[in-house]
Amino acid sequence: MRTVTIQRPVVDLKSTGAQIKSLRIKSGYTVHDIQAVFGFEYPQAVYAWESGKSIPTIDNLLVLAHLFDAAVEEIVIQRMIEIEVSCVSNKIEKLCNKNCNDCKLRLSA
Repeated sequence: MRTVTIQRPVVDLKSTGAQIKSLRIKSGYTVHDIQAVFGFEYPQAVYAWESGKSIPTIDNLLVLAHLFDAAVEEIVIQRMIEIEVSCVSNKIEKLCNKNCNDCKLRLSA
């Protein structure tokens, strides 16, 4: 068994929030408009999204994408982090082989 470091995407909450706010403004909606669309009693959920304190559910992201005429991938901003993975099964071994520089060198030789 060996351990390798691979890149994994994660949601960047702050950048996603800023993107939601930017797309909302670009689309001409107010926070209260978005609140009304979702039927929220208070606008705090929308403010939490825009500040990066929370992220909309998948269902709510689909609604936002429709409202903003944008793909979900345009709304959700991702960044890459490095994680260590132990190659303990055949499936993980394949992932390690794809991401391990030593393996890439061996495969290209």
